[in-house]
Amino acid sequence: MGFKKILFWLLSLPLSYFAISLFHQSYNLLNWVDFLFILGLVLLVTGCLMCVVAGGFFSSFIHSCKVFFASISKKEQIISEIEGKKERSNISFRKSFFPSKLMIILGFGYCIVSLFLSILIVNS
Repeated sequence: MGFKKILFWLLSLPLSYFAISLFHQSYNLLNWVDFLFILGLVLLVTGCLMCVVAGGFFSSFIHSCKVFFASISKKEQIISEIEGKKERSNISFRKSFFPSKLMIILGFGYCIVSLFLSILIVNS
């Protein structure tokens, strides 16, 4: 990870402490640790979902469903015979997003930091 990414991550930790004031009237260290863990989980799940979508899993699934329903539909078979289409085109629905690996790393880092801090708080 580059220096700018590490600096961004380190600066976002104190900013998240002030962001918790939007959700809680009175906040303390334990509320911040909980908020940090939830933020990490949201980033982790969002990054993983973006990675799956960018990988083309859903485009293959959609294409397979279209081929299956076209093969069992008599109306579709008649239309394809009239038009002379024998081969179906392979259309890709891949999306490009914000770097999903960065979101996964940030989310995992937030979860680890919150886990470490919660252990320290409980043991003290």
